[in-house]
Amino acid sequence: MTAPSTRQPRTRRRHIWRLLSVLLLAGVLLVLSALSLSPSVPHPGALSSSDIRNIEQLIVDNSPEQFRSRGERQLQLNADELNLLTAFVLANVPQTRDIATRFSLDDDTAQAWMSIPQHLGPFTVYLNLHAQFAQDQGRARLMSLHAGYLPIPRRIMRGAENMLGDRLESASAVNQELAELRHGISSVALSNDRLHLTLQWEPAVLEQLRAQARQFFMTDEDRQRLLGYYTFIGDIARQAAPEGSTVSLHNFMPDLFARAGERSANGSAIAENRSLLQALSLYVNDISVRELLDGIPDDSVYAPPALRVTLYQRHDLGRHFVSAAAITASAGVGIAEVLANSKEVYDARYTSGFSFSDMTANVAGLTLGEAATESETSARALQIWLRDARAESGYMPEPDSVGDGMSEEAFAEHYSDRNSPMYQDRLQAIEARVSALPLYTRPDTNQDAGTP
Repeated sequence: MTAPSTRQPRTRRRHIWRLLSVLLLAGVLLVLSALSLSPSVPHPGALSSSDIRNIEQLIVDNSPEQFRSRGERQLQLNADELNLLTAFVLANVPQTRDIATRFSLDDDTAQAWMSIPQHLGPFTVYLNLHAQFAQDQGRARLMSLHAGYLPIPRRIMRGAENMLGDRLESASAVNQELAELRHGISSVALSNDRLHLTLQWEPAVLEQLRAQARQFFMTDEDRQRLLGYYTFIGDIARQAAPEGSTVSLHNFMPDLFARAGERSANGSAIAENRSLLQALSLYVNDISVRELLDGIPDDSVYAPPALRVTLYQRHDLGRHFVSAAAITASAGVGIAEVLANSKEVYDARYTSGFSFSDMTANVAGLTLGEAATESETSARALQIWLRDARAESGYMPEPDSVGDGMSEEAFAEHYSDRNSPMYQDRLQAIEARVSALPLYTRPDTNQDAGTP
């Protein structure tokens, strides 16, 4: 006969194991209810060229006429526009390229679906989120959220919203500026099948954010590398300054890429090219390195002479070319192309008019920036080629200037829109002339192609 004192510990252990088994089973059921073997939103794949042009037009349509003027901006997006902009953002951020989303707007309500792939060894499962929004007390609010079949309690949703807001405002200076920008959205509303945003346009906040945002993904090594190139650019500019206030871009390119080739011997050619183009973009666009990097001493070595850097004797072409190359090297060709094309459409509407010369510089800069960072092989081959380049024509063809300065009305009268066959033929001709340059057409990028 077993003593009662012996039975009690065994019974207690059985109860503990049963409780643990129930808790484990509950956890498994929760995970299974939140995850699925298939996405609720199929991935849309690559955006078409027509989609990209629609995004560019949206940017222009919702931009203020004067960027440096304070004021209130009203933005209205229908479901198609919201889906398109979201797809573009997700596709151009490396960490979110596998995520798919879809929005629907119905009068004063909205729904959002998101599928996030989770890789578990050889298997892929999906976290499918479903959110419902509605107009409540004068603003759009999140009303419910489900992870798969699992509802997320409203208290947790509200707590997460408040926690994120508090952390945003109490963290670093960068996040405080983001908080200011967030507070600049004075209203978010749902009505008439549209999302309505009211923005308080504050150029000062946007300028601060732009300067800080350049540092988000820069390591200390990146900063030191960029500073080294900026200092070297200053040395070249000081040598050119006695000749006048204007200097060709070609005064910088061979020496800079020769330096990059030397520094790449024991490191990454992609990283060297990226920092080189970032530093060159700062100088060409008259932006002080102090706006990008903290802690720069007030020393003349970091204040090079302000020269107008030209390409084919035009200051604007130098800026377009270098900016497009730097943005491509830093953020990818997708974002760079949209920003460059949007700028031309904006100019056609508000400022100097549409320019095919600028488009030539943009395309050449995009192509160079992509070749400079596509792979270690292409990055090193480009360094060799540009080190030995003898003229600007080695990396950009003579600009196509026929029809420059067209207003938006004149452009529409001549080309209808940017989806028209006539405009597409003109753009493809520019792209073909850039692609035909030996710099971008060498069949074997592993070998020195000789002097261009």
